[in-house]
Amino acid sequence: MSQNILLVDDEAGIIHAIRRMLRSESFNIFEANSGDEALAILERHDIHLMISDYKMPGMNGLTLCHKSRAISPTTYRLLLSGQVDYAQLRQASQDGDVHRFVAKPWDNLLLTMDIKEGLKQHQLLARMHLLSQELQGNQPTLLTDSNWIVRLANAPMCRALNCSESELLGVNLFATTLSDMPVTMETEVTRQVEDGKTWLGHFTLNAPDQSRHQSWMAIAPLGEQYRMCSCQWVSEDREPLRDIQDELDRYSGDHHLSRLQHAAGLSSREPQLMMVSVRSDGLDSKDMAAICYERLQAATDDLYEIYSPKPETFLILLPATVSEEQTERLSQNIQQDFTDPVTYQGQSMVLQPDISVEQKPGYVENWEDWLRLRLGLSGNSKPKEKLSVTTSSEDSSAEVSSRFRVMPVFNQAGSVIALAAPSEALPVNSNWKDWLADVCRHWHKEFSQPLHVIMNATEHRHETVREFSQAIADCETPVRCTVVLGEDCILSQDDKDIRWQAELRARQCELLIANFGRSYINSRQILSLPIQGVCLAPEFLTHMRNSKSLPQSRRLLQRIHDHGMKIYAPNMDTTESLASAHQSNVDWLSGSVLSTPVSCDQLTWFSASGEIG
Repeated sequence: MSQNILLVDDEAGIIHAIRRMLRSESFNIFEANSGDEALAILERHDIHLMISDYKMPGMNGLTLCHKSRAISPTTYRLLLSGQVDYAQLRQASQDGDVHRFVAKPWDNLLLTMDIKEGLKQHQLLARMHLLSQELQGNQPTLLTDSNWIVRLANAPMCRALNCSESELLGVNLFATTLSDMPVTMETEVTRQVEDGKTWLGHFTLNAPDQSRHQSWMAIAPLGEQYRMCSCQWVSEDREPLRDIQDELDRYSGDHHLSRLQHAAGLSSREPQLMMVSVRSDGLDSKDMAAICYERLQAATDDLYEIYSPKPETFLILLPATVSEEQTERLSQNIQQDFTDPVTYQGQSMVLQPDISVEQKPGYVENWEDWLRLRLGLSGNSKPKEKLSVTTSSEDSSAEVSSRFRVMPVFNQAGSVIALAAPSEALPVNSNWKDWLADVCRHWHKEFSQPLHVIMNATEHRHETVREFSQAIADCETPVRCTVVLGEDCILSQDDKDIRWQAELRARQCELLIANFGRSYINSRQILSLPIQGVCLAPEFLTHMRNSKSLPQSRRLLQRIHDHGMKIYAPNMDTTESLASAHQSNVDWLSGSVLSTPVSCDQLTWFSASGEIG
């Protein structure tokens, strides 16, 4: 079905410029020179997306967006202007009247991306009106009560979050265990649905296994007692790419220890390794190894970490809590799953797995060193500082397990060059000075370069960020600090926000703007702001995988680089995004595909790659 776009502007030249930009796309384009003309078209035609200028004679763009919502609630509304009251704009966005704002002069790449994303979100809005009558189907959906407590989760949602429905029931939608959304969003969403309107916006869901899922969420009221929450994943409909494995290879070796440690848990008992060797001619192919890996995942129900140091060898980490009976059952499941022949390069063959279970030998002091040995990695470069569960000195005891967590931040070469402050609250009876002191102690033990810390201020309260920056200023050792600020704060003309930015700069903090690619301002405006770089929105790198937009995306980011600005991609949760980041020379990268958050004492895992060449 053709997609209908309505262009509204009193300047014919603007409409012509957008038409020319979209000439390679198969859209049906309607035109209106005023708000009244636009409303008439919306009444007669099914408009999927509307692009309206803000400043027009008579009815302005904000009023048009407000009125058009009543006539055509599923139309995606994009406001375009060179001058607008940002306070009014933020209010219209919070009210749900405006879905997206793009400043003039626009960047063709970003505007095209916004249009295509808006058309997808139109589909989501349209589905929500149908889903108001039923919860069945393939759309990941939650049903909550008026207090946002999950009362129902359909099968597609449970599959996407890799959990059972019982794990979601009774959880508040805005609790940190289920979502990473600011407190203010709950208030705005509640207000809209209580007014009988459908809310649409970006939403990050957290799965029970701590993985994060970026989505567009539409929330509609179902009477006075219930709300329907339906989402569309940002990463949906991606093409598999040949370079994914190559990108993952950059982060093999020591970085897998983080995942293995997490899977093993914090039990004082030592984990086991199940080794599976598959005998078959031609198994040196990565494609064949991938087939074996998939069968092992099916046999283990994705319950355990699997690592393959060689194409024919697979290591399954079994936590200490796994019983002998469970181990035997797992072995039988693997044997059963390999009984069916595999067709590879036109040949049918039966793969024969040899299975054994290994435990740490007594002559190896530390189980992490044993894991390194089995993974084909070098031993710990600092054996005198190995973790130990038996120690007498108070100072050594602190090395066993740090209370504080950090997120490693990598450069293009795969080296750890910075640490991101955790988004969750600090442990009880601790503060940012305690956190920084512990981080400094472990960092300087493992790395020679000065410590660099990054805090995303959009994830914390204002008072928390001030305490953090004060701890940086009071630190006895030099610490480089980068703070990611929201667009509202960067663009605000409020004296309080201006003073806050000045305070951060006085404390030698570098400033980045959050969610570039989703923000209101374009790349030209970015270059004129008093900031040192940009923090990419999670969906930006996903869009870049489109072959048509990739060259333009690279030029856009290169222009930012040419002005001496840094580019930070903090949500590397998919291999596709990681590949895009490398192709576009993103400076700093972090996310679960590289490493989950680690405790400070676990920084030793990255020390071999932590020196900057």
